[in-house]
Amino acid sequence: MNKMTLGSLAALTITVVAVGLTIKSSTASPTFTVTQARYNGHTHQLRLKVKSTRPQALRVIYKGHTLAKTSHKAKHQQFNVNFRGYGTFKVTNGHLTRHVAAKRYATKTPTLHAAKTPAHQQDWHPTVAVSKHSRVTLKFRGKTYHISSHNQQQVTFKIPVRTRPTDQAFRQEMVTITAKRAHKKTSKPLHRKIGMDFPA
Repeated sequence: MNKMTLGSLAALTITVVAVGLTIKSSTASPTFTVTQARYNGHTHQLRLKVKSTRPQALRVIYKGHTLAKTSHKAKHQQFNVNFRGYGTFKVTNGHLTRHVAAKRYATKTPTLHAAKTPAHQQDWHPTVAVSKHSRVTLKFRGKTYHISSHNQQQVTFKIPVRTRPTDQAFRQEMVTITAKRAHKKTSKPLHRKIGMDFPA
């Protein structure tokens, strides 16, 4: 076999390999990322923005149900979906799935720090750990109290109770606390029996 024949075979092999790589690259499933998950408290919709490596069709699934899907292929897509709860969303092209957990679109649930109250005191001073720039809401006996955390990661309420701590009915009363950040869904509620913070 002469040098010219060997050279021709080598060139043919390189060409076949190159064509094979091109076909594999063009048939691979395009990737994508969810660049934004933003909640609108007025419309109660979640906005999902998606960026793909190349035009493709996508679906948004929540709790096993398809909430939205594209009518045409595109590299940049936006979905506005109505939903309830704090479940995980799935954005999929049929081959690749991206998950959007509640921590991306909902405010973190407040944490109640120790709020023990001395005997005979008629006010309750709970300190609540929250995310910065949250509007914190406390509901007790049909009344609603608000406070903003601004740049802080905790807030302290002053709630008048005007009830004897020894009153067993009072000790069973429930307090509900939630937090809300801009462009985020209101947090899951924190429920607590107020009697846990008053001495018997």
